[in-house]
Amino acid sequence: MFKVSGTCTPSAPFTGTTFSGTLTIDVTSGTVTAMDVSFPGLSAFTDIVFSSPSLGTSDWAIAAINTPALPVAVLELLFNTGHTPGALVGFTGGPIVGDAVRSNVGVTEYTITGGSVTPVPDGGSTVSLLGCALLGLAAFRRKLSC
Repeated sequence: MFKVSGTCTPSAPFTGTTFSGTLTIDVTSGTVTAMDVSFPGLSAFTDIVFSSPSLGTSDWAIAAINTPALPVAVLELLFNTGHTPGALVGFTGGPIVGDAVRSNVGVTEYTITGGSVTPVPDGGSTVSLLGCALLGLAAFRRKLSC
């Protein structure tokens, strides 16, 4: 799972300047499997309708809608994968390079100005690291007491 966060410029009547959420990417198969990204004043974008590399670049493009909201809006998100051509196999995160939220009639509601897609550590890795650190501390304390 990846955390999505960024900045945006709103068009009236919207007023928020940040957005956030999550993106689930299978980095083994290189596919986006889920999305939950929110902008102020709109319901979350969870229904992915398009996910593909952007031709000739290292970017990846996603389009999602915020159903069942009415009227429906479309989030178009573009982020850098670090691979040319753009690929999500082995993806470890990257900058959001732009795009927008548009109404169902094409009016821009938010223009994305930047942001990032960053990995969220899984709980198992964190617990394992903590366990190793505690074992090391115990061994160190035992050595000091000898």
